[in-house]
Amino acid sequence: MKTHHKYTYIKYIVIVLIAVCTQHVQAQQPTSLLQHVIQERPLLADLLTKAGLAPMLSADAPVTLLAPPEAELESIMQEQPERLRAILSNHILSGTYKEGDMKDGATLKTVGGTGITICRKTDHTLVNGVRIQQPDQQLKNGMLHGISGLIQM
Repeated sequence: MKTHHKYTYIKYIVIVLIAVCTQHVQAQQPTSLLQHVIQERPLLADLLTKAGLAPMLSADAPVTLLAPPEAELESIMQEQPERLRAILSNHILSGTYKEGDMKDGATLKTVGGTGITICRKTDHTLVNGVRIQQPDQQLKNGMLHGISGLIQM
C-alpha cells in the first residue's frame, strides 16, 4: 500500500472512531428528570404537565422527585389542575437528596411549602409514612426516588 493511501486510510479510521466515541458519550449523558419521567412514567408526566410542574423538572435547578406508583396516580387522574399541583408539588424537594442524605427525624420542605418528615428504619426510609422503594436514581438535574404511595398532607 502506498504511504499516501496508508495515511488516508488511517485518517478515515480515526474519524470513524471519533464519531463512534462521540455517539457513545452522548448516549451516556444522563437525561433530565422530565425526560426520564416522560420515557418511563407517562402517566406521571401527564399529571405533572397538567399541574404545571413539568418546567421545574426540566430546569437546571436541582430537584428531588418522590414518584408515586402508577396505580396510586390513577386515583388522582380526574383532579383539577390546581388540586393536582397541590398534591404533586408535595412530592418535589428543592435540591438533590439521596436516600442516605435524609436524616431520621428531619423535616424537609417541599416546593408546595409543606414539611415532610423522614423516618429511617434499619433497611428502608419512610417519607411521611410512605416507603422509598426505588431510591437514588441520579439524573441530570436531580434525583428520583420511587415511593410506595402518595404522600398525604
